Amino acid sequence: MKQFIKNQLSIFLLMLGLGALFITGCQKDSDGNPEVSTGGMSSGELNPGSAAGGEVITLKGSGIGQVRSIVFDKNNVPAPFLSTLNTTTDLVFRVPDTAFGGPQNVIFTNADGKTLTVPFSVIALPNVTAAFPTDFEAGTQVTITGNNLDDVSAVVLEGTTDACTIVSQTRKQIVVTMPASTANRAKLKLTNASGIRITDMEFVNVGQALTVFTEQLNNGFENWGWGGDYNASTDDKITGAKCLKAAYDPAGSWGGMQLGNGGSINIAGYRYFSFWAKGADVDKNVQFRINWGNQKVVTIPANKWTYFRYDLTTAYPGLSNDVNNVTFQIQEAGKTLLFDNIMFFK
Repeated sequence: MKQFIKNQLSIFLLMLGLGALFITGCQKDSDGNPEVSTGGMSSGELNPGSAAGGEVITLKGSGIGQVRSIVFDKNNVPAPFLSTLNTTTDLVFRVPDTAFGGPQNVIFTNADGKTLTVPFSVIALPNVTAAFPTDFEAGTQVTITGNNLDDVSAVVLEGTTDACTIVSQTRKQIVVTMPASTANRAKLKLTNASGIRITDMEFVNVGQALTVFTEQLNNGFENWGWGGDYNASTDDKITGAKCLKAAYDPAGSWGGMQLGNGGSINIAGYRYFSFWAKGADVDKNVQFRINWGNQKVVTIPANKWTYFRYDLTTAYPGLSNDVNNVTFQIQEAGKTLLFDNIMFFK
């Protein structure tokens, strides 16, 4: 009986020891990192040798285990990575979105402080997310926001040789002065060290448009409005120096800024109708008509300029080529609204 108990105790202790080893092994591998040595960081090559922010690249070499940091040395931009994707011969990571464009070195540092420097080229094309204003005349300053704009060397109207003048630039913003041009409308072509990028948005040349109002009422249009005061003002502007200030009577409603023409303008060949409007302290609903037909209702947001553009072929089917009236009528109690660049363009 004693011998049986002794044997059972031996088996129990053996199982306990094996269990402890199993638990220890699991604990050792709990972070998912491969069991590799640091190595001497002796050699390495990046594949591909150039890529844009967000793209996956691979470091292949020898002795590159236990990397602890990756830095793109142009302005010292760190690259996040997963240590579980690091062996003694491979390391997979992404080019950081914040990396600066152009040739540079990527510096890898391991747990022992040893480093490996590998040449690489970051592709960082200019990226434009917004621009204001998108109407222009010769001399208009346009502010462009986006990324990778600090090394832009040229901004040109696409399809022309008409070049903008760069006034100032940072990585996130560039300010340009627009050139004189015979283009009706065009996108902008930006060039930097990584290449060329064309903007998604178009820029409309006010100088080539058929205008109802720019600095003043043009081409025979006059103020035939009621229920308010409607005059050119230096309070604000999109291009030039003045806007059209519509001070609708706050004591009434349904005031109308009627821009009438004793003759007419001929819009044959013109495809778009557009205008800018800036609201007061609250959003306001305004209805507008061309030749007293095809009424549109828009909401003009408070305290900011908003661009409205309509394709005449779809928004105004059957519209006469002879236009003699453009009217903006407020739908409720009056507020003061600003308008600019009311025009037709090709």
